[in-house]
Amino acid sequence: MDAIITGESERIGLSVIDNNDVEHLIEMNESGKIKYHEQDGYSDDPSERTRAGNIHVNQARRFAKYWVYRKRGYDTIPPTENPDRIIAAAIALTPLEPETAETHLGGFYQHFQSINGTADSPVEMPEGVPEQGSGTVYQKDIYVGLEDETLGTIAADILADPKLMELVSKSVGVGGETPVGAEFVPTFKELIAEASDRDPDSLPSLSEGLLLEATSGIHVHWDDPPGEYHTQWGDQPDLGRDPAARIEIFPFEPDSITELQAQVARHLLCQIRDCYLTMGIAPPEQFRILGHGRHEATGLYASYDIYDEYFDPNAEIDTWYVENTPEGAYEHEPANKTVQTKA
Repeated sequence: MDAIITGESERIGLSVIDNNDVEHLIEMNESGKIKYHEQDGYSDDPSERTRAGNIHVNQARRFAKYWVYRKRGYDTIPPTENPDRIIAAAIALTPLEPETAETHLGGFYQHFQSINGTADSPVEMPEGVPEQGSGTVYQKDIYVGLEDETLGTIAADILADPKLMELVSKSVGVGGETPVGAEFVPTFKELIAEASDRDPDSLPSLSEGLLLEATSGIHVHWDDPPGEYHTQWGDQPDLGRDPAARIEIFPFEPDSITELQAQVARHLLCQIRDCYLTMGIAPPEQFRILGHGRHEATGLYASYDIYDEYFDPNAEIDTWYVENTPEGAYEHEPANKTVQTKA
């Protein structure tokens, strides 16, 4: 994948070269709505394209939105598909003390215990939907207390710092390491203070929820026999804005709230991986891990030969698309680098 921003007025124009060497001319507005898309490599009618052709077209559109976000700072990526937001959500959840984690993830833990018959569930299941199996996924939205500009700055700094990235990976046991939390708390606190231009001593502790502003109730997402997806939405906090990330997990049997917390954080790192793979480029090296991430991406990996089965912890991976990743793909270079925090 490669892209050049060709113009910027009422719309942002790009020339994108996909992984099949087809050029796409794309124009979008500052919110990421694509207003124009021309290419000569595939049919204009999605139903007449090959399966691989549809993947290439969709990758080009996702990559175009990502490139404008990275290089101009416009909010062009759907909120829960933005890797910077998901990084912030993972960092917000990982160091929480058990009592604070219980506040935000206790509903998951109790419901999963209820499936095993050891607790009462706080979730009222939709009629006819099984609690596990048949594609039933449990979701929860995460809201972090930083402005979008700050998220991009923090995420870019983390990606550029090998020590910080190593700590992110270790904190959720990537590679078999023992999960750690307290080790990286001071470093992240300093990073957040610098990005938001605040005194570190004025910020609350990460373990007490410095970054985590709120979480939603539990959403139940399932597909019916014809293959249509449905969602029963849980309660949302009255914040008037989009979440930073959406947890999407299948039920399992965590031994403790701490184990659930670590698995959710790892799941979010897998979501970050999916954000990059589904736009046709490699995720940063620390996110080249296996496991279930975004539910939509898992469906793509399972259905299209162009992708490996990244959702399978035991899969053999042939490619991470490193050869298709342009220079500077992870560098955040918005035109306006001013950052703010929530009042």
